Amino acid sequence: MFKHPPCCYEYKIINTFDLKIFSDNMNIIIGSLQYSPIYKSHCCALGKQSEKRGHSVTYLFSEEYKWMLPEEIKKKAVFVGNSKNIISTIIDGLNIKHKQKLNKIFLKEKPDFVYMHNFHPFLNYKVAKLSQKYKVTFIQHVHEPYVENKQAYEGFKPYWLYLFEYAQEKALEKTNIAVMSSVKAMQLFKKRYPKFLGEKKYIPLIYEDLGNDSNSIGNRKYITFIGPPVAAKGPEIFLKIAEYSRQHNLKLNFILISRLQITDSRYYKWKNLKVYHKEKISDEEIANYLRQSIMTITPYKIATQSSVVLTSYMYGTPVLSSNIEGLSETVSHLKTGYLVDNNSDIKEWIKGALFIKDNLDMMSKNCRIYFNNEFSEINWPKYFKELLG
Repeated sequence: MFKHPPCCYEYKIINTFDLKIFSDNMNIIIGSLQYSPIYKSHCCALGKQSEKRGHSVTYLFSEEYKWMLPEEIKKKAVFVGNSKNIISTIIDGLNIKHKQKLNKIFLKEKPDFVYMHNFHPFLNYKVAKLSQKYKVTFIQHVHEPYVENKQAYEGFKPYWLYLFEYAQEKALEKTNIAVMSSVKAMQLFKKRYPKFLGEKKYIPLIYEDLGNDSNSIGNRKYITFIGPPVAAKGPEIFLKIAEYSRQHNLKLNFILISRLQITDSRYYKWKNLKVYHKEKISDEEIANYLRQSIMTITPYKIATQSSVVLTSYMYGTPVLSSNIEGLSETVSHLKTGYLVDNNSDIKEWIKGALFIKDNLDMMSKNCRIYFNNEFSEINWPKYFKELLG
């Protein structure tokens, strides 16, 4: 029913994850040194499936992940740095003690492979360099290869992106395998890093499965925007839909969920729009709101892929999305969501919202099936089956 675009197959998607990592019992380090909560799920999904096949897993995390890790994961984890934003990332990058600690981790764990999510522009380079030194295969999952339109971001962020991409290029010089999770990501990677000498792999974003197949639609009431309303995510569309709904008495309710405090008064203007702010929002809280959502909305101007989309599918929640590369790969129009061109009138967004609302039962089931078939942790074996015999 749901398939990757045919052009993906150029990158050996199916059953060609020919890494030595899964050939026999191995020591594997899996981690993320740049804090962003969703990467805990990616790391643990791979870790759990690796352990089921007899491999030894050590997690390598920023200290910022500690609050959200269950005890059984903490016992297998080592923590380096406190990187969660630009300033803390720079401070950690300049701390010589982190390099020394990473070296000790390599000497103690003696890994055969290292698999890192969410690129840290300083510490990941050190991990890649240590991997090269100790003849360890280093795998970097490249979530953001290249931002072409940096002006879609505000303030200092465009300048930071130039530094980020330069640092990523230097780390990739010491990387054995680069993993991308969308056709768009692969295209951007090849454009920005044409001299990369390692292997390029396509593997979907794979998550711990915290949902279930009986997601009820009876209590759903929100159109949900997840994440800070930065310019690149098109929050003005979200606000316009909420305003139009109020003016035309469509009886649609909206919620913005953000770990950053929202100070813009526009988000507190209407009774049909609620803001939920909390610095540390647990997986359980996100699940609770997604189970109450008729749909999530991703009116993004640019995107390589979206964890909001795939996490929504986990809980059987369709997506109202802008029709751009990186999103249209996973949002199936009229099946798991509704795609709207960015230059469309607000009435087209309203049409999409009402379509999802009227077809929620069918679309919710489609979303959960799609997640199970492609993005749940149980799909990891697809990518090393040939090596397991």
